[in-house]
Amino acid sequence: MRLTHFAFALTFLLLCLTTYLAWEGQAAKRGALEELEFRKKKQAAEAMASPEASRMMPLPTVPAASISPPAPGTISRTAPDPMAGASALPGGGLTVPKTVLAAEAAGINTNTMTPLQKQVQDAKPIAKVKTIVKEQGFVIIDAGSKQGITKGLLFDIRRANAVLAKVRVSETIEENEAVADLDLASIPTGVTIEPGDEIIQPVGR
Repeated sequence: MRLTHFAFALTFLLLCLTTYLAWEGQAAKRGALEELEFRKKKQAAEAMASPEASRMMPLPTVPAASISPPAPGTISRTAPDPMAGASALPGGGLTVPKTVLAAEAAGINTNTMTPLQKQVQDAKPIAKVKTIVKEQGFVIIDAGSKQGITKGLLFDIRRANAVLAKVRVSETIEENEAVADLDLASIPTGVTIEPGDEIIQPVGR
């Protein structure tokens, strides 16, 4: 009987500890969001207090020097050919190296991107990253309920033709802004998310 009571008490303590840790995590996240909101309001106030553009004295401008282009053919006569194996055009211009021309004439694709990279690059952007809160593991994006963003949606973060991370929209959604939790396991080693990185639909692998 005592063993049963002890097991019940231990289970109750573990449940209380788990509930407390979950509450503490949510409180820390809310605190971070409130701090971000305060910073945004502070930046807006500083922008309002800055001098108006009409009162600022314009800087003097220096007229650009007039430079005449070289006469046709002078470059090829005075400078060595920087691209060995390239064919010359009239006036000293250079064409694409012959190896590339030969490859294209033979129908060989000279694009070094993989099909997956091309799919990532061609994906239509849905939003952009506005703010990164690395300590709490989430980002703020510049699209919200007005753009059809809802809780639970999964997206990729893209830069150029590479996927940097996966994110899932959390419960905090505004008209033109949403919070998305980072899948930290999806971020490659040494990669950092930056403002301006694009949000796209998940790309299949």
